[in-house]
Amino acid sequence: MKPETNRNEVEMRSRFDFSRATRGRFSGRYEQAHSVTLLDGEPDMDDPLDLSDGLHSTREAGKRIFVSRVQAAGLKLAQPMNDKSIDYLIYNDAGQSHELVSYAVKLKTSSSKTFYLYKKYEQIPRFLLVYVWNARGPEESSIYALTYEEALRILEAKGYAKSESWIKEGGFSVTDAGPELLDMLKPYQMTEKSWREKLQVA
Repeated sequence: MKPETNRNEVEMRSRFDFSRATRGRFSGRYEQAHSVTLLDGEPDMDDPLDLSDGLHSTREAGKRIFVSRVQAAGLKLAQPMNDKSIDYLIYNDAGQSHELVSYAVKLKTSSSKTFYLYKKYEQIPRFLLVYVWNARGPEESSIYALTYEEALRILEAKGYAKSESWIKEGGFSVTDAGPELLDMLKPYQMTEKSWREKLQVA
């Protein structure tokens, strides 16, 4: 007995012509390029560096790398409840002789070297745009942290501010930073010391 056609299938067939479709035409090519690995057990969520292959998305891996690096620098993190523009608040552990300094953080993680900026971030006071590159694991990863003004200066120096994307849509991104952009970002690569210095000059 032929199974009943569901509503989604009916709608799809009404919008697309499948009369010349061939079942399984690309299945062999797909199987060569994709694989599924089933892993046993659960990750140790208390270990910020437990990044088992295939278990975490790039986003989750990048977040955990970021958190572990910030904590190693002796800084504190908090997550806002309802603000989708902000991923974290990063702040120093103010003692009696120090003023509490905090930044709002937007985290961008990627498995490559993605640089991006949006005009809407200009409205956020004490804002840091943090890029986690090669977020597959802690050893390969690198982190860069820029204020909106610092990122904008790089955007303008590279000529990206003249792009149609920036002018009309208010944002620009490049998915693979070349040597020149890498050199411009080098002063903003974060270490334990530079994390602390970043907050001190806020």
